Amino acid sequence: MRRCLLIAFAMILSLGSTLRAQNIIIGDKAPDLRIKQWLMDMQPDAAAYTCVLFYHSESPLCRKHISSVKSIAKEVDGELNIIILTKEKYGKAGVTLTEHLDDHIGVAFDDEGRTFRSYGVRFIPFCVIYDAKHKVVWCGHAGSLNEKTIERVMNIKKQ
Repeated sequence: MRRCLLIAFAMILSLGSTLRAQNIIIGDKAPDLRIKQWLMDMQPDAAAYTCVLFYHSESPLCRKHISSVKSIAKEVDGELNIIILTKEKYGKAGVTLTEHLDDHIGVAFDDEGRTFRSYGVRFIPFCVIYDAKHKVVWCGHAGSLNEKTIERVMNIKKQ
């Protein structure tokens, strides 16, 4: 009985810490990106919205959700850029991420984890979408980002 109560208490505490995992609040200005280097010096073209996808190559969820975020971005025809942001070294992550580069997708290497810290990222894959004025319009797990969410976010901007 004591063991069950201890386990339940630990689960409740861990749930609370996951709910406070990120520092981002919708409507606030997004923290600056502190980028050490761009993969192949390719930055995405200008767009009305930017999606920062916090990434690690050893995470199966990150690899899985990159494709879904890319397909959602293609549906909005150049209105959404994607910045895949990693704390890994250029030589380690760069090889696997080169295939994702295009006009609206760039891969950035975080300057000693400063951007991860300023955004308060504690779980990945985590996404933050902000508009041209750097106002956060959406944030959450990359797996929960879908076409309906993007349409809703873009309608907020147009109204």
